[in-house]
Amino acid sequence: MGIMRPLNGGPAVAGFWRNRGISLFSVMGIRVVADYSWFLIVALIAGSLSLGWFPSVLPSRTTIQYVSLGLITAFFFFASVLAHELSHSVVSVLHGIPVKRITLFLFGGIAEISREPSEPMTELRIALAGPIMSAFLAAIFWSIVLLLGIRTGRPAAQCSFLYLAIANTFLLLFNLLPGLPLDGGRILRAIVWRATGSMRRATYVASMAGKALAAVMIAVGLVLILAARQIINGLWLIMIAMFLRQAADASYRQAITSQTVRDLRVRDVMTRDVVTVSDDVTLTDLIERYFLHHHFICYPVVSMGRLVGLVSIKDVTRVDRDAWMSTTVKEIATQLTPESILSPSDTIARAVSRMSGGAPGRLLVVQDGELVGIVTRGDIMNSLQVRANPGR
Repeated sequence: MGIMRPLNGGPAVAGFWRNRGISLFSVMGIRVVADYSWFLIVALIAGSLSLGWFPSVLPSRTTIQYVSLGLITAFFFFASVLAHELSHSVVSVLHGIPVKRITLFLFGGIAEISREPSEPMTELRIALAGPIMSAFLAAIFWSIVLLLGIRTGRPAAQCSFLYLAIANTFLLLFNLLPGLPLDGGRILRAIVWRATGSMRRATYVASMAGKALAAVMIAVGLVLILAARQIINGLWLIMIAMFLRQAADASYRQAITSQTVRDLRVRDVMTRDVVTVSDDVTLTDLIERYFLHHHFICYPVVSMGRLVGLVSIKDVTRVDRDAWMSTTVKEIATQLTPESILSPSDTIARAVSRMSGGAPGRLLVVQDGELVGIVTRGDIMNSLQVRANPGR
């Protein structure tokens, strides 16, 4: 299956796979990564082809021939999956939305986009790119099968292309199912978004469709297990359904959080009543009058009313305890840099970017040269949790 997911802005789709795997290569600056679970599915498909598909459609061949055909066909199948994801990625980049990487994993592939599209037609074009590529590949493989013709004994090439034609057709149809996080769900979201003008409402509709789709798949899986005795197929279908349900819910939460991040400003989340400390205070007084009294772990430092830096508990712990009484805050304070200062009108996205880029977890908010607040990771997370309500 093909999935697009933003890198930031809340719970990630299939986030379990995000930081695992082996980097394979890069295409157009997009890194292709194979999650460890991908090697399992490669082995399962190659084994299924070598032990099941080819012996059934191409009898009287040697084991080495079956294994060779299985490996070659599996390679082209996963090349098809990668082509599907690359199609999403190329269209995304052409619309100004960078793609950091594509991850191949147990259930297919994930293209990690830097942000959600800002308008429905962009969403529609990106979502359609993958299915169009799958349809193109399926048409090519079906054409090759027909050109080879039906011959006695079925040539090996025809059997391989037949499998690839069927697989790409299935990949096309499955991804067009109308529910997030599948391509069909993103197409549905684009249509509802354009009709209602609300990305939030559109994401909610597509997410609910994805959950309904997952419920149907679970029901079918149970029927396969209990009635048809197809335990492996039933369990596999249920596993995919459970992943889709979790991903559909995460897609909605992520979209709402991303929208909230775009709309929020620093002034909306900052702490206004800031406790400052004078630079001539000793570390002993700093501990007793500030850290133990107010229970903050970082304070802005002022000198004659002018903001000059920050001091944290970590700065204090670097000084020998016996020297606390003779050491002042001025001697250990961290000097201010442009990266540690924000304006009240700055976006929360900018604050998050600063913190992720190596700036402290606390940024000072300054307006017209005056300290008006301080914003922390905790302030941002608490505000997002309150605003990103999973309701409509």
